[in-house]
Amino acid sequence: MLAVLLFLIYLGTNLGTLLLASAMQKRKTRFVNSTAVTVSEAIKAALSVLMIWAAQRSNSLGELAATVASTLFSNPAEIARVCVPALLYTIQNNVIYVALQHLDAVTFQIVYQMKIVSAALAHRFLLGKQVSRQKWFSVVLLTVGVVLVQLSQMADKEEEPPAAASSSSGSGGASSSSDTGEGEEAKNPALGLAMVLFACGCSGLAGAVMELLLKASGTSLPRRNLQMVVVSLLLAMFHTISKDGAKLAEGGLLQGYTPLVWAMVTLDSAGGVLVSMLLKYTSATLKNFTAPLGIIMNLLLTQLRAKGDTPPPKPKFLLGAAMVILALGLFTAAPA
Repeated sequence: MLAVLLFLIYLGTNLGTLLLASAMQKRKTRFVNSTAVTVSEAIKAALSVLMIWAAQRSNSLGELAATVASTLFSNPAEIARVCVPALLYTIQNNVIYVALQHLDAVTFQIVYQMKIVSAALAHRFLLGKQVSRQKWFSVVLLTVGVVLVQLSQMADKEEEPPAAASSSSGSGGASSSSDTGEGEEAKNPALGLAMVLFACGCSGLAGAVMELLLKASGTSLPRRNLQMVVVSLLLAMFHTISKDGAKLAEGGLLQGYTPLVWAMVTLDSAGGVLVSMLLKYTSATLKNFTAPLGIIMNLLLTQLRAKGDTPPPKPKFLLGAAMVILALGLFTAAPA
């Protein structure tokens, strides 16, 4: 029951992030992409500290500070273990922004679903756990279903009038491409595709390693979260300064941050904390089912908001959505 509740909450968080990202693309919100990762990790660190404080029996700030210090400095070997998933997640987050600069949102979403296959492979070969045929079939079914949904969306875009097509910016994008408007950089689809596949590999590997750490260690979830987030924050800060130091010196860390940007980054941070809970109580592969479900719900909500201005979903979309839902049911019903 707890796993189902966590899955539904994470699904809602993922959908909210998706809707905010789509809105940001339409408004062409400008901010430095790398800072979004840094700010997100800082918010995760604050949430992790709050979770540690809530788990304590005492409300003493001194005791909280001692617990945080012990978590971060008493056992260097524990910190070393979380460096691997922290580095992988940081690379993944930044690589996604590069991919979005070279691919349209539809292509990105189709290819990015390969992270589900990556998670299943990592679950099998890194964690050494058997994956039943039913689960493998559900993963394949899910991937095909998402491709059908996205191809249906692509067909709808091709049928739009040129003016409408130019004013819309791929709903369902995983994030906002925001600081690329200084002089439209030439797109390199091959590079974008390579970056997406690389991000998929990082996602699957990091999820498996983190799941192993969360389930095999006696360290509590909030403390393990704090360890990984602090390492990720340091890595993100280093990347932001080295890549965009000149922009930060000119406009500051939070340049271009609007309430919409803050909402998306905060929701994304909450989703990151929920990921750890899903990894501890379920699996990395099940966690990845939220993305395609979020895509489908986002497209359905777009249909509802259109109020009859757009045609009803095409058979390809309905078939793809049915396949995704069936794949989720098969995966959750499969024997462990």
